[in-house]
Amino acid sequence: MAAGEVTAITGGDYQRLSPNERAMYVAGTLEGWISADAIMKRSPSPLFSASIGGIVTCVSGRLSTAQVRTIVDRHVAKNPSERNQEMGRLLMLAMLEACR
Repeated sequence: MAAGEVTAITGGDYQRLSPNERAMYVAGTLEGWISADAIMKRSPSPLFSASIGGIVTCVSGRLSTAQVRTIVDRHVAKNPSERNQEMGRLLMLAMLEACR
């Protein structure tokens, strides 16, 4: 990667993080989704509400960061063919599956 170049981490990158680093990644992603959900309530989007909004509703006040990290860790471990994909997408897929 060249200086100043930014890329998203992949599922493989995520797996190489320590448990605390994975928990912080998950917490940061969820915090962003919670903030986005609050903003989107002013101008609802059916697609957002069905995906990210649904995850926020499922997780908020129900699951700890450690529980969400465990869900995400299991998803990445069970799907080795997806490990080259961006972690944000994998986190969303893991949580959509868990929140059904």
